[in-house]
Amino acid sequence: MSLKITLITPPDIYENENEGILLMNLPETAQTEASDWLGKLDSEKSINVYYYQGEPETFWLLHAMNVTKYKYIDIDAMSGVSSWLAGYILCKNNVFYSAKDLNIASIYQHINPNRVNSVLDFLERILGAEK
Repeated sequence: MSLKITLITPPDIYENENEGILLMNLPETAQTEASDWLGKLDSEKSINVYYYQGEPETFWLLHAMNVTKYKYIDIDAMSGVSSWLAGYILCKNNVFYSAKDLNIASIYQHINPNRVNSVLDFLERILGAEK
């Protein structure tokens, strides 16, 4: 049986008892990789995937940060609200991030040690045991 995913994007709010993850600022190739990876996941779980792409929806982003267990942000693709709140986002629990620029990564490493190479590394870390 495949994983049941509920995709939630701004400005929609959706509440249920499912575990949730937040994906922020994914470039198009990472979106495709994440979709393919999740589509192949063999699990009876249901999860909510909150998907943020730089919309000017501060309330929604803060809400999604609070209702999701795990969060991922691509630092290299930040824009808008997420770039203004980067330090705040990285200080929250269970936030993982990727940053290809080693100088930027070394700065963020002081705030948050959960650097991963990509969204696939993030998904593998938090959902890989489900495979």
